[in-house]
Amino acid sequence: MTNRDTVFIGHATPEDNEFTLWLQSKLIGEGYNCECDLSFLLGGEADYWKNLQDFLETQTIKYILVVSNDTFEKDGVLDEWEHCRSIERQYKLKDFIIPIKIDDSPFNSRIGLNRRNLVVFENNWATGLKRLLKKLKNDKVPINSETTSPLANWYDNVYTNWSGVEKKFKDTFFSNWVKIPKIPATIYFYKFTNEEQAREVLKNNMVYPAYRHGNLIISFQTSLNYYLTDNGFEIEPSEIIVKNTEDAFNWYEGDEFPTYHDFRRLLVRLINNCFEMYLKGTDLLSYDLSNSKCYFFEHKVDERTKGTFIVGNKKHKIGVTGKFYDDFWHYGISFKTLLNPEFCISIKNHIIFTEDGKKAWNDNKRMHSARRKKGKTMYNKEWRNLLLAFLSALADTESSTISVRVAESETIELSSTPILFHANFGYIEPNDDKRLIPIDTYLDDEEYYEELDNATDDA
Repeated sequence: MTNRDTVFIGHATPEDNEFTLWLQSKLIGEGYNCECDLSFLLGGEADYWKNLQDFLETQTIKYILVVSNDTFEKDGVLDEWEHCRSIERQYKLKDFIIPIKIDDSPFNSRIGLNRRNLVVFENNWATGLKRLLKKLKNDKVPINSETTSPLANWYDNVYTNWSGVEKKFKDTFFSNWVKIPKIPATIYFYKFTNEEQAREVLKNNMVYPAYRHGNLIISFQTSLNYYLTDNGFEIEPSEIIVKNTEDAFNWYEGDEFPTYHDFRRLLVRLINNCFEMYLKGTDLLSYDLSNSKCYFFEHKVDERTKGTFIVGNKKHKIGVTGKFYDDFWHYGISFKTLLNPEFCISIKNHIIFTEDGKKAWNDNKRMHSARRKKGKTMYNKEWRNLLLAFLSALADTESSTISVRVAESETIELSSTPILFHANFGYIEPNDDKRLIPIDTYLDDEEYYEELDNATDDA
């Protein structure tokens, strides 16, 4: 009986080490158990190949093969490829091998390769990663519930050529997590006889954040307005369930609603709703993504929005919009709430382009092309500073916090400075053409990316 729960990445060493470590860190960050030969064995093992063979045969649920022009020039990779093909046949494992193509190597570079559905990373690593994650999810590859640190794993396993990590000095790294130090102590579940009643009552209660889940209205409000103006009568809830928000962070058993896992999901959705309602209530503009919204400031020629922040004991003040040829660029954010490993708002960076400083371009392909052109001039420092400026522009100038009103006497407080990580190593950013172009996910539409890939191939 085997216990397959680990994804193993095979690749050409040392040529594809950098990409493999990046991919491993991303998969670990998504919760997958993931190994490659850079982390699997530490050295000194009596029989490397026997250990690897046993691991592939008994513990590996998916073998991801990084396909490049160097892959099949390596005897070790050839051995892994053939062994994994035999494992796939012997144990009748569907799609045990997942090839991913990272350069212009031919699809038929090895017998049998062209009969497999390759995941293409060549044109856009973000696109390839998203497709790979979708494949792993569809194939029900197990996710590890324990939290890991992909940054630490990546650094600990790096022994390739220098790539910016420097041991000679310590450094502080800014995350994209904005801590939530305060939320209301109580959350209310207003239960109605049916969904229609809940829907009608919700219409009269849009002053503060609330949302409907089936026949429930979920809110931080201690009471609702039950009078339906259009109908001329009141609808009382059949039950009001009151929960302490701290319960979402302390495991409890029970089958009664809300269960522990239900409660966590519903709380996350409510906090997302609160922050989205707050952003909509400011003077921010929005751009529709495939499954969320991106928020950005208007570009005003005479009164540009700027944020003030401190990095390295130096005070900075920069704008979050600017000129892009005859048009304008805008730094924007999308977000989601995380309960662990930190209780925070996780922010994603985006660049939006407009013709008049307000309305986003309606040509997605043109937007993507401009983003890459603009992104080539932006390093980690620029992305960090834009995030800090954006948060500063949202924050109260006196308290330096972002206060979100969620009920008559309740607020959610957010820090205007992301969570910091202190490390005993530093990072010197590369300044050549081989560095990774910053990636955002402003558009998640699969068909769009397929169209983009085809257009790139035909160019």
